[in-house]
Amino acid sequence: MRQRIGFIVQLAVLMLLPTLIGWQLFFGMPLIVMPAALLVCIVLFAMAQRLRQS
Repeated sequence: MRQRIGFIVQLAVLMLLPTLIGWQLFFGMPLIVMPAALLVCIVLFAMAQRLRQS
């Protein structure tokens, strides 16, 4: 069950980043949002990786 949750979280993170980049290009956002979102995605991806390994 943990492996499935980890996989779903990793999949969501990998879909979120290109979507966020497209949103930034088309609609614009404050500059600080992109690095903050990247750090959040890295942390979520790492946590999901640990879930998949357990």
